[in-house]
Amino acid sequence: MGAPLILWLSPLDERLHCLEWLHPSERAALEHLSPQRALEALRSRVLLRRLAARILGCEPWTAPLRADPGQPPRLQPALGWHLSLSHSRGAALAAMARQPLGVDLEASNRPIAPALARRFFSPREAGILAALERERGPRWGQRQRLHCWLAKESLCKLLDQPLLPVLKSWRYDPHGQALIHGRRGQMIPCRIGSDGPWSWGCCAMAPAPISFWTGAAPMPGLK
Repeated sequence: MGAPLILWLSPLDERLHCLEWLHPSERAALEHLSPQRALEALRSRVLLRRLAARILGCEPWTAPLRADPGQPPRLQPALGWHLSLSHSRGAALAAMARQPLGVDLEASNRPIAPALARRFFSPREAGILAALERERGPRWGQRQRLHCWLAKESLCKLLDQPLLPVLKSWRYDPHGQALIHGRRGQMIPCRIGSDGPWSWGCCAMAPAPISFWTGAAPMPGLK
């Protein structure tokens, strides 16, 4: 196992409203969003800056970070750290690692209907999910469809690819904790977890332990 993937799940509240911490281009991009989306984008990027500052040993507003809305967040490449960010319904998941990674955050009660799986997942995967739902019940089926969605959304972040091709081309294997490409057979590690009302997915190119932090308060020091 390599260095840990560091994930921080936090509510987006008024303590994370620090517009002056953002890069000028990030602040300018917020002007093109709706007020609610702009507020979520602002607070999620402040959270990411707090995480970067904690790891790099600097102040949040000095972290060499760019996180324009709609673009993958990036630190200066020479620092050797990779970032990912996801926010949903008043919370955000910020992540850093020594390898490329992607994360996704969703409310645990977000419905992923069978019809959506039939339309957007591969026929093989949709068939497996439908058969297992008949065997184990609708609650199990809903949870597994959500897990598949989280896995594939986080893979999109990792690969920086559009969602629709990933939904069709990759299959989530919960037992192997991996996504598998339908034609090439390539496997990419993926972890799915939950914390209270939230569920999350995290993909990285190589297996690694996860350090998971929750809450809006500053994190304890990392060794």
